[in-house]
Amino acid sequence: MPVFILMIKVEPEDGNPEVGEIAGAYVNCFVERETFELAEETALKFLREEKWTPIKLDESWEVTEEDYENDPKGLEVYKQVLLDKEIYTFHTYLTEDD
Repeated sequence: MPVFILMIKVEPEDGNPEVGEIAGAYVNCFVERETFELAEETALKFLREEKWTPIKLDESWEVTEEDYENDPKGLEVYKQVLLDKEIYTFHTYLTEDD
């Protein structure tokens, strides 16, 4: 089954413990699903459940193990996605200028 990476810009919504602490985040969503559409649906559902408002899908693409030939850390994440089906990495910022 394919693995997709979706880079999504989000903002914390009411009820999120990050409200008032950060302005937002870029989230790398690694999702294993049959289609891109299902991967996107899964990622957006997770973000909303965690009280994040999706603002913009910045980039997305399909990855394979070969994409990480020279990237041991990336390969580790890729292999973990094959086990867990989803991994989300948040990169927060304090202001829009960060």
